[in-house]
Amino acid sequence: MTSAVFVSPLIYYRWMTRSHPAIQIAVIAAIVSVPVTLGLAIIQMASGGTTPPEWWAWQYGYVIVVSAMLTTGAWVIERLMQKPLAPPPAAPDAGPPAFLERLPIRLRSAELYAVESEDHYLRVHTSAGQELILMRLADAVRELAGVEGLQTHRSWWVAKQGLADVVKGDGRLTLKLKSGAEAPVSRTYLKAVREAGWM
Repeated sequence: MTSAVFVSPLIYYRWMTRSHPAIQIAVIAAIVSVPVTLGLAIIQMASGGTTPPEWWAWQYGYVIVVSAMLTTGAWVIERLMQKPLAPPPAAPDAGPPAFLERLPIRLRSAELYAVESEDHYLRVHTSAGQELILMRLADAVRELAGVEGLQTHRSWWVAKQGLADVVKGDGRLTLKLKSGAEAPVSRTYLKAVREAGWM
C-alpha cells in the first residue's frame, strides 16, 4: 500500500481534517484501491488472463476491504503514538526554609513576620512571639529565598505575610507589622518595595 503514504496525509491534514475517522478511512481506502486494482489487472493481463467487468468489481471490492483494514490499523497506531505521556511525578515537598529550622520548635509553625538585625544576633518576629538567634542577616536572607518577602533596610527583612500597613511620614516610609512592630524602609530598598506593590 505504498500509495497510502501519499494519500493519507492529504486526507488527514488538508481535505478532511474535521471529518469523522470512519469517513476518512473509507475515502482513503477507496482512493488507494484504484491504483492497486489497476496493478493487479496489469499482472492478470501479463499472465494471459482476462479482466471482464465482474473481475474488476470483485478485485476492487477485495482490495478496498484490505485497504480499509490496513488504514484502520495505521490510524489506531498513529493515535496510540500521539497519546500524551503520563505527567511526571510531583517533586517531593522541599520542606520549610532552612532558616525556620533554626527557630525553637514552638515558633516553627508560626507565621514569620520579619527578621531584625541586632549586633551579632537576629530578632525573629513571628505570630507566636519573638526569638533571638546568633546569625548574620545576609545569611538569613539567603536561607529565606523561598519565602515571599523583601529586605527593606540593612537591618531588616520583612515577610509579605507579616505586613499590616504602610506608614508615610517625615519623608520616610515605615512598614507596620501584624505584631505592631515597625520596620523602616531605607532609600536603598525603596525601589524594591515600590516594585513589589507594597505601597
